[in-house]
Amino acid sequence: MIFTSWNVNGLRSVSTKGFEEWFRTQGPDVIALQEIKAQEQDVHSLIDKWSDLYDVHLYPAVKKGYSGTGLLIKKNTNPLSIIRGIGDPAYDNEGRLIIVELENLILMNGYFPNGQRDHSRVEFKLDFSKKVMELAIELQKKHKKEILITGDINTAHQEIDLANPKANRQTTGFLPNERAFIDELIANGFTDVFRHFHPKLAEQYTWWTYRGDCRERNIGWRLDYFFASSGLLPKIKNIKHCPEVLGSDHCPVWLEIN
Repeated sequence: MIFTSWNVNGLRSVSTKGFEEWFRTQGPDVIALQEIKAQEQDVHSLIDKWSDLYDVHLYPAVKKGYSGTGLLIKKNTNPLSIIRGIGDPAYDNEGRLIIVELENLILMNGYFPNGQRDHSRVEFKLDFSKKVMELAIELQKKHKKEILITGDINTAHQEIDLANPKANRQTTGFLPNERAFIDELIANGFTDVFRHFHPKLAEQYTWWTYRGDCRERNIGWRLDYFFASSGLLPKIKNIKHCPEVLGSDHCPVWLEIN
């Protein structure tokens, strides 16, 4: 089974930049989307167009053109349930978490907040992150199923995960307390799948600013992840980044599970 995660930086925008050609060619079973920036009524025609292959589940923000998450789930996958939100209006109004329960696992797809340049939303981000982790632990205990947490975490964990770590020590996305959340998530049994399989592989990024030809020069950050509970690790066949797939300032992350 193939899972992909992609911050598309606008579902309507990416739909004009080869998104449909990509998923029809590659055929992932579940596509986790972040930053869809669209209400359902804005993309009815796209949903209808894709409905031969996928069921589309969107969780938009209340504010138009902002945030939001979504799931494209291949027909006949038969999800047991779709859960929208975390139970806190501060985050749910921004459409930041959508969850699908499948037969053998639960996938949690999150668009974690940006802490902002002035750090004004760092605490907001950390509170959301903690709530996601607590919910993951609760769901695992309740359903006795393995958990996948994916999405744009908006944090580079270690120095290897961004091109210029020394210059960004005081930049949100690489602050010590933001990085410490990932440490805590790992300590609670959720493995960073990419680093598990590629512990020392450098220059592996998933986001590049549009400024200064940074993508062409590969000056980026690894902000997009899959975290897996321990029972899933032996079943994971492959994980990779797909920087060749354009259409957003992020690239997809690709995960195969036997």
